Formats: sequence, structure tokens, C-alpha cells
Amino acid sequence: MDKLKKIAKTLDSVAKFIFYINIGAAILVFIGWIIILGEVLKNQNALRENLILTLGSVKVGILPEQAPSVTYTNMRFFIGTLVMFSITIFVLYGVKIVRKILKPMKEGLPFDESISKNLRNLGTMTLIGGGIWSITKVIVDTTTFRYYQISELFRPEMITKVELSVSLDTTFLVIAAVIFLLSYIFQYGAELQKLSDETL
Repeated sequence: MDKLKKIAKTLDSVAKFIFYINIGAAILVFIGWIIILGEVLKNQNALRENLILTLGSVKVGILPEQAPSVTYTNMRFFIGTLVMFSITIFVLYGVKIVRKILKPMKEGLPFDESISKNLRNLGTMTLIGGGIWSITKVIVDTTTFRYYQISELFRPEMITKVELSVSLDTTFLVIAAVIFLLSYIFQYGAELQKLSDETL
């Protein structure tokens, strides 16, 4: 039991560190967003100048006159920023739930009733966050392929076909399933602990 308490305290310290790091990152992102927003409002073509398009591990520089419309470029910037904020919020909420799970463990109560409930909350958050991330990625990839006219970026005599393969990353479903399974295991453990306490 002492080992469990020690591990739980260590994990809680790591989770606390991650929590504050994410808050710091969120503040930096917000400050950066304000600075870039100021540039965009002053110059509507700010995001079109020195535009870099990332295609997997390849980065391609796009001439301003070949970039999509200002409206689309600005919209892509705002969507990207919104996604970053959303990820930060999900991480902060997830770390908060993890710390709630670790709290009774630090006190030597591995089968506290709150643990299974918080594990289910973490599983639900993983499903929602993973779903939003996957869908957003598909939308961004599809619109990027369309608006940046990817096929026009290459020498036509060297390319026979350019196509977009859209796929959903379903890793989050496996992670969520494991978390839900753990929640039922801990719920069963809590019921056994309750029966044991009543018997005594």
C-alpha cells in the first residue's frame, strides 16, 4: 500500500506539472494570437505573405499571388487557433480528472467509489476530444487540398496523378475503451471493498 501511495503522489506531481505547463502554453498561444491578429487587422494580406504549406513532412512556400483568397486564409488561421485552444482546454480538463483519480490513491484508497466515476468521465472526454480532433483534421486536409490547388504546385510533366487520401485516426477509440474497462474494474473493486467493510 505504501508503494501505491508513493507512485500515486509521484504521478500527481507530474500531472500537476503538466497542468501548469499547459496553462503557460495557453497564455503564450493567446499572446501570439493577439499579436498575429493585430497584424491581420492592419494588413489583410498578412497571412498570405511568406505562406508555408505543410504536406506531411514536406513544407512548400507559396507565392502570395498564388495563395487562396484572404477570407479563406484568415478563416484557416482562426480555425487553427480555435483548435489549439480546444486541445489545451481538453488537456487541462483531462489532467484535472487524472488528479481526482489519484487523490484517493494517495490516501491508500485504490477502490474508492469516485475513481470509477472519474475514469468514465475521462473516457467520455477522450471520445469527444478524439472525435473533434479527427473530424477537424479531415476538414482541414480536405479544404487545404481544394483551396490550395495542390495539383497545380507540381510540374505537370512529372506528375500523373494527385489525390487526397482521407483517413480517421481511431486510436482514441481504443484508449477510451481501455479507460471505460478500467472504470468497470475499479467499480467492481469498490463494490467488493464495500462488502468486505460491511462483513467486518
